[in-house]
Amino acid sequence: MQAVGCVESSDLLVLDDQSLARRIADISDELLYAIVHQRYNLRRAIVITSNLLVQDLSKYLADVTMATTILDRLIHRCSTLGFEGKSYRLKQSASRIAIAPEQSEFERLC
Repeated sequence: MQAVGCVESSDLLVLDDQSLARRIADISDELLYAIVHQRYNLRRAIVITSNLLVQDLSKYLADVTMATTILDRLIHRCSTLGFEGKSYRLKQSASRIAIAPEQSEFERLC
């Protein structure tokens, strides 16, 4: 897997917005496993952001055994951070709209 070689040498790998799709394809499960396994063995850092709780990540992966193996390696030496509250993007958008109600929708988004 050529993609694994590209990400194993970096000091930090960031996987942002995991779980935007309902479920990832089997080949993606295998690629994610290969990346996580390799980085786990090399003791390289991974940061994963997701709107899912840790216990719900297994629903995101197609194969339960693969999901368990990936989560096992991710959770073994990790720190998890949970955040609650409204999205800062929604807050900023709401305040922009409230400040300039006479502007067009396009102008508000820019």
